[in-house]
Amino acid sequence: MHTRTCRSSRHTLAAVAGLAALAGCATLEREGVLVPPEGGAVVVRDGAPMVVSLPPEPGAGFGWVLKTTGPGLAFIGGPDVTVSPKPPSIMGVAETTTFRFRAKAPGTTVVEFAYVAPPGQSVATERTVRYDVTVTPSGFFGIL
Repeated sequence: MHTRTCRSSRHTLAAVAGLAALAGCATLEREGVLVPPEGGAVVVRDGAPMVVSLPPEPGAGFGWVLKTTGPGLAFIGGPDVTVSPKPPSIMGVAETTTFRFRAKAPGTTVVEFAYVAPPGQSVATERTVRYDVTVTPSGFFGIL
């Protein structure tokens, strides 16, 4: 009878350890935030990536430029054109101009982009996109 109880306890312990390991693996991958192209409010965890993919119009010659960003985000890349079909290893949307950031300090900040004419043309900015970003602290094991 005692052997049966020990064996059952070992199986339970192994199952719990397996679930804990699985949960631990899930927390190693910080979730990235892919923001909507029209702007708006965004929440991202401290240390997580934030990707902005804005639709270009290649024939028009206009392009997206980063106008402002606050201290809570680190600019890590862009503008990059994400090709179609999008490679599975790249976070972003196919056939867009992509900017990449990493949240680096809890708080609020603003990121703003302008859609501008090519150099040498005296056309005013056609439009802007603004994101009000809240960076939240990372919680225990990456869970808020």
